[in-house]
Amino acid sequence: RDKIRKPKIVVICDISTSMRFCSELMLSFLFALQGQVSKTHAFAFIDHLEYISEEFNGSNADEAISTVLMRMPSGHYNTDLGWSLNDFNEEYMSTLNGQTTLLFVGDGRNNYNDPNLRDFEDIKRRARKVVWFNPEHPRQWGTGDSDMPQYVPLCDAVHQVSNLRQLVDAVDSLFTRR
Repeated sequence: RDKIRKPKIVVICDISTSMRFCSELMLSFLFALQGQVSKTHAFAFIDHLEYISEEFNGSNADEAISTVLMRMPSGHYNTDLGWSLNDFNEEYMSTLNGQTTLLFVGDGRNNYNDPNLRDFEDIKRRARKVVWFNPEHPRQWGTGDSDMPQYVPLCDAVHQVSNLRQLVDAVDSLFTRR
């Protein structure tokens, strides 16, 4: 008997000031993704990690996105992916298993904080695959407070996603077998 296998996806989305220009698009993508996969857990971070899946259980995407953005308003935060990885490692590792694709959505800018590669590696070991969607051009990775060059080797795939065509291509790659 043929079974349709839907992937399990965990998404960690940066909604810091540097990502606000595309946060609504990425959160809309997250909302749409909820109905396409068997199980999705969604998280957002700026200086700490928050579980946002409950907001995405309703039928109104605009309302869900607005709720998340109000809960974590933009401002002069100290973006800290490293600390958010620590939060994930301590609280949410049970969301990952050998069938899970872990998707990071963000620019990899960490405000000169510790990138916490140790927790990133622990998280990677638990997931089937780690994929990163970054809106910045790869030439910007490693400039200023960007830690992308440290995260890239720990990912199974990294995609520049700064427009709808790139998002469609990156999403298609999530659902192809490898």
